[in-house]
Amino acid sequence: MMRIAARLMVTGMVAVLVLAGCGRQDDVTLARQVVTDLTRGRYAVRKLIDWPNFVAFEKSIGEEYKSLPNNEEKQNYERAFIDSFKKGFREQKGSMNAFTGWRMFSQKDPNLNVVAADLAGGKIVFFVAVKSERGKRKVVELKLMQVLDAQKFEEYEKEMSQ
Repeated sequence: MMRIAARLMVTGMVAVLVLAGCGRQDDVTLARQVVTDLTRGRYAVRKLIDWPNFVAFEKSIGEEYKSLPNNEEKQNYERAFIDSFKKGFREQKGSMNAFTGWRMFSQKDPNLNVVAADLAGGKIVFFVAVKSERGKRKVVELKLMQVLDAQKFEEYEKEMSQ
């Protein structure tokens, strides 16, 4: 009887830990998941984006988002953004396989981590900024940077990762 009770207690504890998110993804995995879900047009990804503060490719999505009058308009805006991202990615014949070398780029701010992935053989770097606030992590920015001087960029990356 004691063995059964002990097994049930251990099983219950494991279930609680899993459900509580003990196996929380790191920011690199989160960034990659968000980008993958955006390219596939998965609407559920909306919960992983900080819409009021979101910047995508130098455009302040958050400013437009905050100006919308109600939640219905905001949900429509989220859906339209996700659909447009998917459409643009497909029109460019994009592939998630083109993103290589996913890594933590910068952790200088304890509440904001920047993840990077290479495109076009390292000639372009794709950045995803992940903000942590009150225990929740959300993407706040997507950005592309063309690498003109590989050596200078490598030095810059070393500086940012320290």
